[in-house]
Amino acid sequence: MPRGDEATQRDHERARRAVFGYLGLAILHETNNVLTVMAGVRQLLKAGIALSDRVGGMIDQQLARMEELVGWIRRLGPGEGDAGAPPRTAGYVLETVERVVLLAAKGRGVAVERSVEGVDSRPSDPEGAGLALLCLVLPALPVRGAVGMAIRLVARCDCGSVEFRVRCTPAPSDPSQEPEHERARAVVAAAGGVVKVSASADAWEGRLSFPAPSTS
Repeated sequence: MPRGDEATQRDHERARRAVFGYLGLAILHETNNVLTVMAGVRQLLKAGIALSDRVGGMIDQQLARMEELVGWIRRLGPGEGDAGAPPRTAGYVLETVERVVLLAAKGRGVAVERSVEGVDSRPSDPEGAGLALLCLVLPALPVRGAVGMAIRLVARCDCGSVEFRVRCTPAPSDPSQEPEHERARAVVAAAGGVVKVSASADAWEGRLSFPAPSTS
């Protein structure tokens, strides 16, 4: 994303808010688990009861889950992340999208498969690519109690562009009407790319094309 481009930054922020709306329940659930464990520990300490290894294990488990959740969400933020973080290639983008989708779709029978075709290149706007993909996929997720969904994420890298594809089976009910799709189009257009969506009787597909990978 070009530095100082206020319009592009605004598009990213709007897309980020849309994505976090879908992650709200997952964040609240994991936060509530941590608070429940902390409340239990507090009661044990007030009663003068020593903490068992089992309680310590529960604390460690919840902290690890919370750390994982925060870690994947941070990948959606601006900048290059922490020192030593992997480069933001197409594979990095797909891994982030997969993990965030699984967090948002927990308990809905969603399975995600991802692959990278060609040399794993960096898209011109990796943050925008991740946000745009999520703005396409998250509205397509089945509601709780509905039949599950198989999602396939593919990145095709060549010397001219990086193309992301998403295929959802079975097809959701007309996700193109979702306002999040406009967020996706705005983010991709700001990077000089395009978004295309199509649907058939049994599947829904979206494509995001970005210009030549950044060499920086």
